[in-house]
Amino acid sequence: MRCKIWERTKKMQKRQTKIPNLFDIFQQPGNFLRHIEIKTALSIVFIFQLIFFAYAFAESENQKNVQHPIHIQADKMIAQPLKQYVMFQGNVKVRQDSMALKADRILVYMVQSKKNASFSRESIKKIDAIGNVYITWDDYRVESDSATYIAPENKLILSGNKAQLYQGKNTITGSIITLYMDTNQIEIESKKGEQVEAVYEFSEQDVKKFRDRKKE
Repeated sequence: MRCKIWERTKKMQKRQTKIPNLFDIFQQPGNFLRHIEIKTALSIVFIFQLIFFAYAFAESENQKNVQHPIHIQADKMIAQPLKQYVMFQGNVKVRQDSMALKADRILVYMVQSKKNASFSRESIKKIDAIGNVYITWDDYRVESDSATYIAPENKLILSGNKAQLYQGKNTITGSIITLYMDTNQIEIESKKGEQVEAVYEFSEQDVKKFRDRKKE
């Protein structure tokens, strides 16, 4: 399945954006013409809170997360010690504090076992959420056919016919969305002949901040 996905991505268009400061964008020349880039950048800001999804499984250093246990429900759980993975299958639901994840199946791949190894980011190799992936926390929502967290590279990949991220009325849509946590970069890919779509609705607070900044 992964091979097919990556073969398909070779035919896709790629866009890579570095998260900029909102007001710096407006201060630069040609801002009106860069309206689409502005909307994309603003939408990208909330995407990086998806880190919480990955670290809900793999990170135990954050004290706030440690205080809230992870609850996992599934029709079936299969552990394969020799193959170093655990699979939760059938109406899988994961919840930690305000974060909730639903998927048809979740597979957690571990690195080669070590004596007294702890369940931390270092012990996780990869996490796959497959089928009708739905993630919510606070005001945010994610929908995609699959989501893969690759721990050694610290990146999260959302893929499928349509991967969508929402914050209220703000949305960003693509075929494959890759989040690079260490460099704060995002790569949004669309199928050939299609385009990435990003919509950001400015709130009254956004407008006020912009006007106040212009007065300075």
